[in-house]
Amino acid sequence: MDSAISPIVTHHSSASNESWGRTIATAWHYGDPLVEQSRLDRKAGIVDRWDRVALRISGPERLEWLNNLISQKVNAMVPGQASYGLILDGQGRVQHFFGISCVEDFIILDVPSAEIDELESYLQKMVFWSQVTIERIDWARLTVVSHGLFAEASAFHLSDATSTSALPSDLAVQIPADITVHLWRSHLLGDLHAVDVWVDRDKVTEAWDAFTRELSPTGMMAYDAARMMARIPDLSVDVDEKVIPHEVAFFIGEGLEQGATQLGAASDGPTSAAVHLNKGCYRGQETVSRVHNLGKSPRVLVLLQLDGSANRLPEVGAEVTAGGRPIGRVGSSVHDADYGPIALALVKRSVVEKIFKDPAAVPPISVDGVDASVDQQDVDAVGSTNGVRPGRAAINRLKGRP
Repeated sequence: MDSAISPIVTHHSSASNESWGRTIATAWHYGDPLVEQSRLDRKAGIVDRWDRVALRISGPERLEWLNNLISQKVNAMVPGQASYGLILDGQGRVQHFFGISCVEDFIILDVPSAEIDELESYLQKMVFWSQVTIERIDWARLTVVSHGLFAEASAFHLSDATSTSALPSDLAVQIPADITVHLWRSHLLGDLHAVDVWVDRDKVTEAWDAFTRELSPTGMMAYDAARMMARIPDLSVDVDEKVIPHEVAFFIGEGLEQGATQLGAASDGPTSAAVHLNKGCYRGQETVSRVHNLGKSPRVLVLLQLDGSANRLPEVGAEVTAGGRPIGRVGSSVHDADYGPIALALVKRSVVEKIFKDPAAVPPISVDGVDASVDQQDVDAVGSTNGVRPGRAAINRLKGRP
């Protein structure tokens, strides 16, 4: 793989890839980060995702082989479907999180560059005698973000076309004849629409120029704010090595954290979440099943509203405390154009449940010396999970208990 720093950083004169004292692979902003965020409400922006890598899995046994390794049900995927997946260890702890897209002859995994070496090595070791080929391909990802880009989420397309027909018509971007759009996938980023576009890696600056004739350059600060508002974690920042799927609502899926069960069509094919609860065995499944059916996760990923008067953001990994007692750790933090400073944090479920029942019973919350509060959306979501779990309810019925 070529340079870790995107060529767009040097190609675009106003790009800055300095984020709170650290250098990142892509532009943090293009001169006015809060404007870049707020502008997305009225005009589409284009984000450089040079930090993502496309991993192609091909061969006649690719679907069954991958299905046996990950949390998603991919053996029933058909061309045009897209989802997410996890690889867990034997204790059910999350090791890798990636996008999955199914096309006619192969599967594309959308992987963070920080994880690609370890993930590719693991998958290669698991091939054995299976008719499967795993290879990185020289594509680069650009992501268009705005409202109303498409009618439905999880659309997917593979194309060699070089006209606007290769992309959702709402993007209205003219692609030069010498640039191939290999693949695009639409998905939701909270209340925003996002379209990931994969082009040749050595043509990314030309593709960027084509997009920015119509779309606004938008940095990772704006993208991260949207990602955090959607409670989508970055595994390298927002969680620790002990995290399990049920601690992250985005991994399990809306409604399923409350004890619902995937039934009907959802159980036959892939889900929009990263975990499919009704698929065959895979490493770590026992933990997923046990927590879902009999208990609750010890921690939950939540959004924190931070006190802006501190005029600083907490360090990644800093302790979250309540009345001086540790209750978790903080991950990403950013200044949001509408909500002010926010952060993602992995905290004790019992504390959030207590806030739901009696907010006054929880001492003031702080992280790295900055006052904080758990976003009410997360308090309500966690507080609504106190019903009897599906497996426990089945045991009660079997024993004639109310």
